[in-house]
Amino acid sequence: MDQWRQASARRRRRAERANHRLDIQGLRAVAVLGAFAHFLTGWPQGGFVGIDIFFVIAGFFVTESLLRTAGETGNPSLRTFYVGRVRRIVPAATVVLLLTVAAAAVLLPERVSDIGVDAVFAFFFVANWHFVAGGADPATVTDTASPLLHYWPLAIEEQFFIVWPLLIFAITAVAVRKAWTDERWRAHVAVIVGAVVLTSLTWATVQTMSSPASAYLDTFARIWELGVGALLAVGVGALARIPDAIRPILSWAGLTLIGAAFVLVDSGAGFPVPWALLPVAGAALVIAAGVGREPELQGFLRNRVSTYLGDISFALYLVHWPVIVLLAAVMDHSVFYYASVVTLAFGLALAVHHFVENPARDATVQGLRQAREDRRHGLHHTELSTKIAGVGALILITFSVISYAMSPEAIDDPAPIAPTAPSP
Repeated sequence: MDQWRQASARRRRRAERANHRLDIQGLRAVAVLGAFAHFLTGWPQGGFVGIDIFFVIAGFFVTESLLRTAGETGNPSLRTFYVGRVRRIVPAATVVLLLTVAAAAVLLPERVSDIGVDAVFAFFFVANWHFVAGGADPATVTDTASPLLHYWPLAIEEQFFIVWPLLIFAITAVAVRKAWTDERWRAHVAVIVGAVVLTSLTWATVQTMSSPASAYLDTFARIWELGVGALLAVGVGALARIPDAIRPILSWAGLTLIGAAFVLVDSGAGFPVPWALLPVAGAALVIAAGVGREPELQGFLRNRVSTYLGDISFALYLVHWPVIVLLAAVMDHSVFYYASVVTLAFGLALAVHHFVENPARDATVQGLRQAREDRRHGLHHTELSTKIAGVGALILITFSVISYAMSPEAIDDPAPIAPTAPSP
């Protein structure tokens, strides 16, 4: 029990060093679980807006990091940013791409060449444009969807973050040359970010009315969501002065808007504009409520379960859709299918998070020092054994369920559940 408490405390310290917030980790959990449940079962009907929540979070954290570094050093280090971004995203994303293509070669051999092409575009972060050019429908049914369709949000984020640091760098260079105060520098950043948000929002409105399927995957129709997060990052000084008594109210109001989006939004007309405004506003309120000090009375987001699910949210997002699509190719939509998807997705997410994502992200001087400290206290091997046991148990359960589901006894009485086509 003491080791478990020490591991939990250590995880929280790492989150603080990585500029993570517990309430935002909980928000990531809400986003990924909403998306997972929607794509697997069709409920909640608006669960796919979890992707929009991720956009706001990403825009906030990346911009806040760039501005903080620029304020401390006089300019953001582009090399440090890009290397860190590659280390954060590429290893886990690449491993899942390789595993998906390998699994497709076994389960969907007639489609493996097309899936291989999808993987190449996904690797270079242009999956969204590839699927737009191919006429992909985000609301396509599982049986015909690419198991890599879900890489489109990752492509949009990385396209944005290739250009965004250059813009911050340019503004900061002008500010240094003209000896602007911090307030004036941030005011100029805010004006430019605001212009980007309004331009993107206008384009998204036009595209939603004229070509909703392509608007859903269009980088320029989605930038405003990342820009909202960036605006919050620009205004952290003002947000830090929010009275403590107001913070829980803002946080719960944000969760209420997100819950309403889960229930009210569907895959029909009006997405991304205007309906994406609902989850984006909700995510913005949750983020704003914790700037400077996280809100009290917010146990829903800040408990250990929520924050741990937030920790593995990236890995879970990467694996959930390939598991849904590939298992659908070999299993009926029965209770065994749903149980198999859940256990296999979580098992793979734990494996990717603990054995790929974390080691790559912690491959820094500070991360290596922490690893040595853990080994010195005898905690490394205990944690490793626990992780391996958990991953192995979930994967073993999955294949046991699949084996039973495909046995003659189960096939004679499959107890089917009507499949629900996932919306975007």
